[in-house]
Amino acid sequence: MILANNLYDNNEQILLKANTALSEFYINRIARLEYEGVYIFDGDDIEKGKQLISDETRINAIRKLKRLDINACIFLANNIVQEIRGSESLIIEQVSLSSYDNYTYVHSVNVDVSSVIIGIGMGLTNAELEKLSQAALLHDIGKVDVPIEILNKPARLTPEEYAEMKKHPFYGLERLRKKEGDELAAVIKNAVYSHHENWDGTGYPRGLSGDAIHKYARIIHVADVYDALTTKRAYKDAMNPADAIEYLMANSGTMFDINVVNTFIHYIAPYPMGCTILLSNGQQGVVLENNGKNLSRPKVKLENGTVIDLMEKLNITILSILT
Repeated sequence: MILANNLYDNNEQILLKANTALSEFYINRIARLEYEGVYIFDGDDIEKGKQLISDETRINAIRKLKRLDINACIFLANNIVQEIRGSESLIIEQVSLSSYDNYTYVHSVNVDVSSVIIGIGMGLTNAELEKLSQAALLHDIGKVDVPIEILNKPARLTPEEYAEMKKHPFYGLERLRKKEGDELAAVIKNAVYSHHENWDGTGYPRGLSGDAIHKYARIIHVADVYDALTTKRAYKDAMNPADAIEYLMANSGTMFDINVVNTFIHYIAPYPMGCTILLSNGQQGVVLENNGKNLSRPKVKLENGTVIDLMEKLNITILSILT
């Protein structure tokens, strides 16, 4: 097995470089760090393990979030917009993998990337995308003020603990209000404060509904929930992307703005590269490549090594994701 992307430890140092052959020693080391998996490819498939933003930008963003360096985060959020706009494809086709300890920071970068993609799909201007990206990267900054035993509790929170967790949008707003130097745009503070508001008014902290929720907050809400659903945590398994997409669609018009969800699902591959799927003909295979015109019909490598393109095999459907 060959590692497709660089793997980083909790201090953002390279643990293993891409293209490394995964020996038993390396596999055991990865397991001890509680990574739920890594991407592996062989032969020509290695070059397909591409990211929407560079490792350098992702790692710098994580570092600056940890240090609560808001000015640096704003600069990096703008860089993220430019990198995504310059990407050959906006398709989200890899599941983000991180250790449990780094979840909050990796999650914030993932939400930023997804939010910018949604914003591009919704026709936002570059200036709007930059403000959206800044708000998305900073959306969970208030969690640093939530007790760590609540934030990382490996079980369901008690009502009292959940009430404390729900204060993190306010804590984030307070941190942004105290920022030194140039004032942050009001819409960024608004989005950070409002990213848990639901379309039907059942969210928090203010119970806003519909268009009373700023569009940046509505976008971040969808990206936030999707990444949370598809990430493994100490207290839950990850939901596969296909099921997470169903969750978003099922809750459109209640939790989420349906226009935001409809935009997002055009950019999410329900069967990410590297996942093992069960086909309607009884065969199993690994997804090698997604088709930008129809993300539900990828190229698949079967157990016997044969590669089939489901865009050309219309009599075969995908029944489920196995791993």
